[in-house]
Amino acid sequence: MITDERDIEKIIKLAREGKKISKIWEDYFPHYDYWDIYFEIHEAGEKSALGTKRKITYRLNKLKGLSKQDQQVVIEEIRHLVDHLYIRYKEGQKKIEQIRNVVD
Repeated sequence: MITDERDIEKIIKLAREGKKISKIWEDYFPHYDYWDIYFEIHEAGEKSALGTKRKITYRLNKLKGLSKQDQQVVIEEIRHLVDHLYIRYKEGQKKIEQIRNVVD
């Protein structure tokens, strides 16, 4: 269990930047358990980009065998996942623009 709030904030920040949970664990917090990092990210409502991509792929593959009503539920879930990726992408673009402005 992670008790240091600064570590939790940094973990969530790294996840928002698109870092894989395994990389956050290996590169920044090897002294914590992988699952502690995983749960902190998910409890904060964050998703890794790779995890989101995998969920979308799984849901798309699952669509074929579902009823029309169930397909609509899965399609809505996919829409939310794609929105999540898009929001994170736009946030990343803003950060890159800010960095460029400082460098230039």
